Amino acid sequence: MSTEPHDLAGAHIEQLYDDDPQREWERMERHRTEFAVTMCALRDHLPPPPARVLDCGGGPGRFAIELARLGYEVTLFDLSAENLRLARQRSAEAGVEIAAYAHGTATDLSRYPDGTFDAVLLMGPLYHLLEADSRRHALGEAHRVLSPGGVLFAAFITRYAPVRYYAANDPTWIVTSPQELVQFLEQGAVPPQGKPGSGFVAYFARPQEVRPLLRGAGYEVRAVLGVEGLVSMIEGQVNALEGEAWERWVELNYRVAGDTTLHGGVEHLLAVAVRPRWRAVLRRLARTLEEVGIGYKVVGGASIALHGIPIAVKDIDIELDAGDAYRFGELFSGDAVLPVAYREGEAYRSHLGRFQFDDVVVEVMGDLQRREGSRWVASITRTETTVDLEDVAVRTSWLEEETLAYIRRGRLDRAAECLPHCNHSRLLALVRGEEHTDVL
Repeated sequence: MSTEPHDLAGAHIEQLYDDDPQREWERMERHRTEFAVTMCALRDHLPPPPARVLDCGGGPGRFAIELARLGYEVTLFDLSAENLRLARQRSAEAGVEIAAYAHGTATDLSRYPDGTFDAVLLMGPLYHLLEADSRRHALGEAHRVLSPGGVLFAAFITRYAPVRYYAANDPTWIVTSPQELVQFLEQGAVPPQGKPGSGFVAYFARPQEVRPLLRGAGYEVRAVLGVEGLVSMIEGQVNALEGEAWERWVELNYRVAGDTTLHGGVEHLLAVAVRPRWRAVLRRLARTLEEVGIGYKVVGGASIALHGIPIAVKDIDIELDAGDAYRFGELFSGDAVLPVAYREGEAYRSHLGRFQFDDVVVEVMGDLQRREGSRWVASITRTETTVDLEDVAVRTSWLEEETLAYIRRGRLDRAAECLPHCNHSRLLALVRGEEHTDVL
């Protein structure tokens, strides 16, 4: 059972949407570009139907209905009972079936078991949660209910969106409400005021917050899109178009949506991220290896990703001694693509095996050595630490040793990604030979 953190916005937002669900339904008609570009992203990044989708904070069901029409099995989950009532009505009118409706808050999805959904839409809750802990908790709950490899779509309102709104609709506001301007710029929030439902309550994110927030919650980010594209706040005439002209504008705005130079000037950002399969596989392997007493270290790309470097991991490399490599092979013989055996190439030799778990390739290397002239020398990491991976301690080498290995191999681009995150004392100790390493 999850524990919902306190957040001041809940009752106010619930009442706001309960009071006028029709306004939220019509919002996507007033902002057709936002809806159309978001649908382009959903079509491009969702797994094929009939994948299971949780539309968490999906309001009166604009996206849920479209996805159900495309053949997805959609659960619509929302804080507002009136939004859900209108969604039932609109889905019936559209002749489509929403698989389930549920009333609740994005910070508590405890009714759903781990890995229930293939995709989660979180396109509303994050900008109504004022507390950073609540936003992280909502992302954690979405991560938990996603299956490994599942896709998250998370929406944010940008920091300057309210200021730009007033510039377009009430430019004297900058004189009449100077404190509100300071609050927007410095705190990025509109806290509850007056009785519940009496006003909009939101947190406005800076574009540079989005990727670190998602990475910190265990996601790999595929894209961040400014869904209004080039027409943010000037969309009126474009949104009135039909036919080829409308389609061309949708195509253009989707094409440029990933351009970071636009992201501070749009109203909404949509992040597309995945719950990486490799993390679930490694978590399972680490727990099993500890239980049976097999010594190991994760190295290479997976190691630096464990240390927080934002890279996409293609496979998992594991160093062991020769005996443990064969024990690994026996333990996971049913998953072997290449059984563990002594293998020698021109540059390296080891007791090597290759395995596949849920489409993730794992390569084990026992007593890895490299050729130096006419002799073979050890080519293994010597440092070790543990990194917490969703409450499982995973053994890996120091980030500094991995960084040095990339430098020695000429992978300066990858080393440059690692260096800002390195402990300088550790790195210098390795460079000076005060800490031993055999990596090349």
